Amino acid sequence: MTIDIRVLELLASKLCHDLVSPVGAIRNGLELIEEMQDDEDGAPAGGFVGEAVKLIDHSSLQADRRLRVFRLAYGVAGRDQKGFGDARNAAAGWLDGGRTKLDWPERVPSDMIAYRRGVVKTLLNLVLLADEALTHGGTIRVTGEGTEESGRLTVTAEGRPGALNPATAAALAGTEAAELTPRSVHAYLAGRFAEDDGFRIAVTPSGPDRLVLTADW
Repeated sequence: MTIDIRVLELLASKLCHDLVSPVGAIRNGLELIEEMQDDEDGAPAGGFVGEAVKLIDHSSLQADRRLRVFRLAYGVAGRDQKGFGDARNAAAGWLDGGRTKLDWPERVPSDMIAYRRGVVKTLLNLVLLADEALTHGGTIRVTGEGTEESGRLTVTAEGRPGALNPATAAALAGTEAAELTPRSVHAYLAGRFAEDDGFRIAVTPSGPDRLVLTADW
């Protein structure tokens, strides 16, 4: 059985939409707890309660950031974006607090490129693949050039090991669905989304600690 790409996008959009509300409610509840604690004794919550609030706050923030990424990387919203700002912020949130840093300047690529169908989704998925390649941390650099009609996105992963594992590389290229694993399914979907929107993905090692991912159209 084959499933249309748009069906996958709609399912991802629904899942993200259904989960955003409860995650947002948790964060709103935490803010209310902190305000109530401040009103009672004039000091921020401390001790066990304070630590519990911090833990829940951190976890709910991480969940919120992941949902923002999934919404753009897998859902319909990624195709509809007319600028890279939301994707840049989502990627920054995804990497925040980890060992990999993001070098993605504002207005890069030009937002005029973003009018091409699926380009924002494709770029964000390349960033996620670059992060997967840097298991020991490093830097991800994003550049792009061209127009809506023709151009190239470039995502450079600098750090160790600077390579996709064989299963991920095979999935990106279009391995048989029966051979997919939970770890490699992202690469498979990234490749199929890109193909559906007319992008040609290439992954090229450039030295022992550098991997270059490109999308051409």
